[in-house]
Amino acid sequence: MTPGVSAPEPIVDVVVPIHDPTRRLDRAVASLLHGDEPIRVTVVCHGIAATTIDSQLPDDRARVRVVEFADGIASPQGPFNHGIDLATAPFVMIMGSDDYLEPGAVAAWLEHVEAGGADIVLAPLRHQSGELLLNPLSRPRRRTRLDPVRDRMFYRSAPLGLIRRDVLDERGLRFTEGAQTGGDQAVSLALWTGGLRIDFDRRAPAYVIGSDARTRVTTTPRSMRVLAGPVFELLASERARAQPARVRRSLATKLLRINVLGSIVPRTGVDAWSADDIAATREAISSIVGFAPGGLDDLCRADRALIDEISRPDVDTERIVAAIARHRSAGRFARTFPRTLSRSLSRESVLRRYANYAVVRWRP
Repeated sequence: MTPGVSAPEPIVDVVVPIHDPTRRLDRAVASLLHGDEPIRVTVVCHGIAATTIDSQLPDDRARVRVVEFADGIASPQGPFNHGIDLATAPFVMIMGSDDYLEPGAVAAWLEHVEAGGADIVLAPLRHQSGELLLNPLSRPRRRTRLDPVRDRMFYRSAPLGLIRRDVLDERGLRFTEGAQTGGDQAVSLALWTGGLRIDFDRRAPAYVIGSDARTRVTTTPRSMRVLAGPVFELLASERARAQPARVRRSLATKLLRINVLGSIVPRTGVDAWSADDIAATREAISSIVGFAPGGLDDLCRADRALIDEISRPDVDTERIVAAIARHRSAGRFARTFPRTLSRSLSRESVLRRYANYAVVRWRP
């Protein structure tokens, strides 16, 4: 902070890690300091010198502090935790250095806190292209006291928005350090199922996910073993295993749909699959199904066919690639309806999701 200049005690501490001085940190910081809200931005220089980002910081640094942090791990989890450990404000927030907020975002989120005492205020998400992400796809017109199952909270693994700091501190919640990917899954599970008041107004100004960086650490191509690691850890945790059946089932469906299938389908060539990739994928499927067998029931037929093929003990690379090709060319019926038609309108079904998309876009 600028010597001799004091700032009001912050209500929100925002943690912004940066590992590459070419990132658009200036845009992120400017969007946070756009209004008059008492915000303090903590820029965590991850493995780089603080002097390398001087040109990206505002002249008035009364609301900005810069710290250095090095753990030798290509993951944002360590610097996120370091910044949260330094926080003293009632609320904390994390932000990627490529991302930014729409004007008025923090003010709108704080209104929820003042109006109802929320523990967490989720930020609406928007791609830099302008597309609004319906994530989580909560019940239409539901803006307060979200439920982890009824409001499909598990599809929102990144806890972006405002979080009461004492919730994190008193419950000992931090991101999973050392995780190259999925380091937010354990903390989000704890937050979504912790009996907290969670508010979400998708009409509020959004958190914008930047897309103009050359690479993002969290989207770097990785082996299936690395991608599956957080799934194994999450399902083995005492917190996950203690959840009631409805929560376990909802979580399992999300993991199969997003973590497993979302990692499989892009791997369309034989060179994208090693023997260990196949083994890790089969282990992940087996772990999820063992955790909550009902998690398979609401998947569409195309998804089930791909999972069944990879789960075969004699599967090889060529068969997996062929199964992915069939999945990608599947017709609308196979991509919409589950094998048991009576599950077509269950909460996690594709058809129910499409119906919710339509309702939410028509009447948010």
